[in-house]
Amino acid sequence: MKPDITPQQARRIKSQLMNSPVAPGGLSSVINVGTDAILNVLEERYFLRDLADGISCFKYVEGDYGSGKTQFINCLTKRAHKQNIATSVVSIGQECPFSSPLAIFRNVMVSFVPPDADEHIFEGHGIESLFQSYVRAELRKLGITPGDSVPDNVRHQIERPFASAWVGAPDAQMAGALAGLGKVLTGIECGAAVAVADQELMQWVRGDSVRSNNLKQRYGLYEPARDETAFRRLKTVVNFLRERLNYRGFLIAFDEGTRVNAFRRGTAKQRQAIENMLTMINQNAEGDFGGVMFLYAATPDFRADVIQTYIALKDRIGAVAFNPGRPMTPLINLDDQNSDETLRELGMCLLDVFSQADGVSWDLDLQRANMNSLIDGQKRQLGYPRSVPPRYFVFYWCRFLEEQQLRQRALTVEEAMQYVQSNNLPDSETANAAEAQ
Repeated sequence: MKPDITPQQARRIKSQLMNSPVAPGGLSSVINVGTDAILNVLEERYFLRDLADGISCFKYVEGDYGSGKTQFINCLTKRAHKQNIATSVVSIGQECPFSSPLAIFRNVMVSFVPPDADEHIFEGHGIESLFQSYVRAELRKLGITPGDSVPDNVRHQIERPFASAWVGAPDAQMAGALAGLGKVLTGIECGAAVAVADQELMQWVRGDSVRSNNLKQRYGLYEPARDETAFRRLKTVVNFLRERLNYRGFLIAFDEGTRVNAFRRGTAKQRQAIENMLTMINQNAEGDFGGVMFLYAATPDFRADVIQTYIALKDRIGAVAFNPGRPMTPLINLDDQNSDETLRELGMCLLDVFSQADGVSWDLDLQRANMNSLIDGQKRQLGYPRSVPPRYFVFYWCRFLEEQQLRQRALTVEEAMQYVQSNNLPDSETANAAEAQ
């Protein structure tokens, strides 16, 4: 059953899809079809059980352009938050090339979102928001509401997880920085002002190249993150949050959603990118990242062109796709979930969204017939013998429904082909459609 939405939420979804047929962020689950069985298993197996026990995993999500990779990640993120799992979703591209461990670390750190993000107002995402969420929850447990003065004994009680030394931390500097950050953010939540040294500490923890006497004297921090230390520091962060702040687990997802080629064939950067992925897989399996689901989403050409040439990575990801009976299989193939029936389900969801957004009453029998004509017309006009990618279907179906609100009329397959031909995809979508074929 799809979640109920308000007319305002329906209008948000409609507006976003009319502007660009991409997953509508936190409202993605409203129009999600075809993958609920996979999402159910991932939620039940990992979010409800394994991650809380410190067991980690790696999932590789594969799908052609427009098949719904970002949609899948958004829906998985929503389920993670429901089960008290913190998340970090990173877009792979120029700002975060997967060949750079430091870029991966920085982008994960600034993308963290606490499970209760919808209940509070944070100053952006990032590692600080996870600390803030913890401190605010502790204040509530102790009967302190926002705006109340906080007694010293209450503040000291909340600071306890940040007071003891961590012997044997993967990265001693990061362990000390996190303890300092916890005290700083506890102070801020209790009414203290933000000092320059506090801001420098936050930047250092996020992975920025910050050096100062304040950091060295107050916290013993003299070395900003580098490629060589990035994964050690990420391990330290994950374990600190689990052991000190009682976070149940983490979903850290990487979305290569814009078809940027982060892996140039045969280059040092490609080899480093593969090593980074193997680090996540191998060290996760060894328990170094406690309670983390790492997920990487890419198009089929990555597995065909890159993974096949790296035996160690090929063996770990495999060629057998995940299904509800094989929950531990790394490979999740979204193209296997797409079909004409899936598009029909999606089309019905969008009919409901448009109805709630604009108060229109649809002739459902007529619009189901129109949907079938549009699907067949797209397949013929765009040259997809099996199934049209959901993104392209959404583009044409939304525009067609906007016109139908003025006058509902029947659409033949031939008219649908002409409609597709005369309503061009945006330039970026056209380029990707051609590349996908």
